[in-house]
Formats: sequence, structure tokens, C-alpha cells
Amino acid sequence: MKTIRIAILLLSVLALSACATRLTKPQGPALPPTTSIQTYERIILTPITISPEFAEHDSNQDARVKMNDYLQKLMQITFKGKNLQIVSDESEIAVSDERTLIIKPHIKEIKYVNTAARIFAGAMAGGSAVLMEVSMIDANVNRSIGNPEFYADASAWSGFGADNRVLNEVIEDIDTYFKIHN
Repeated sequence: MKTIRIAILLLSVLALSACATRLTKPQGPALPPTTSIQTYERIILTPITISPEFAEHDSNQDARVKMNDYLQKLMQITFKGKNLQIVSDESEIAVSDERTLIIKPHIKEIKYVNTAARIFAGAMAGGSAVLMEVSMIDANVNRSIGNPEFYADASAWSGFGADNRVLNEVIEDIDTYFKIHN
């Protein structure tokens, strides 16, 4: 009888615990670019890329697509009135006499719990988190003007919708960065 109680207690604790999501967090705030973004006549936004070790999960790829679509939408508003070009591949970047800034967003680390996993596993699926780096390259001199990092997470117990809010939050932080430094 005592063994059964202990087994039930252990199973209860296991059921109530959740997989911890541990991604690297940025060391500090996103530093401003070394050159003002206002000095660029043309801005090119490349698609969000993802680190290979995180690309193998379909849910992470789905998250990348959602984030890419949302970032493009926000950047069109942020850079309204500027010559913003959204390319689907870096090979589409044409040489120009205009001073050009290339923005390359990259998912360094991600754990995205999609809706199906959240429904079937609940909190045991763990939390969602994403760490992104945005490389900014002055195309005319082929020099980096900054590589700020952005991070967002939600615990396993944050409830439905929190996983998608993580994706939106990190994209909105990137957009805010460009609004501030534009």
C-alpha cells in the first residue's frame, strides 16, 4: 500500500512538472547600430533564417514562417517612405549606387510548442522561447553596423496563446528597435 502511494505521488509530481526551456539569453540590451539607419537610402530585408540544429523540427519551421510574415508586415510600416526591398533570397540583392543597408534576421535558438503539442501534452510540452540575432550590413562597404539580439519566452504554464505571443513579442521588439534607431 505504501509503495502504491509513493508511486502515485511520484506520477503526480511528474504530471505536474514541465520540461524546462533553456535557451541562451542576450548578455545585455540591444546596442544601437554604429551608423544611423537614417543615412541609408535603400534597405533590404532578407528572409528569417534558422540555425540548422533547430531547423529539423517542423514546429520551429512553422514558427519561422509566421515570424517572417509578421516581420515583413511591420517593417513595411516602419520603413514607409523609404526604399524598402523585401527579397526572398540573398541572390536577389542587386548592386546599387544608393547607400544600402541589408537586414538579415536569424533565429539562433528556438523552442516553439505548437497548438497540437500544447493540447495533447499541456504543460508537459514545456515552454516556448526564441533567441534572434539581426545582422545589419552596410552593403556599399561590406561592413557590419550591428548584430543586436532579441529574446522572448513563455513558461509552460502561461496558457494557450502564450506560445504564439512569444513569436510576436520578439518580432515586435525587433521592429521597435528599428523605429527607435530610424
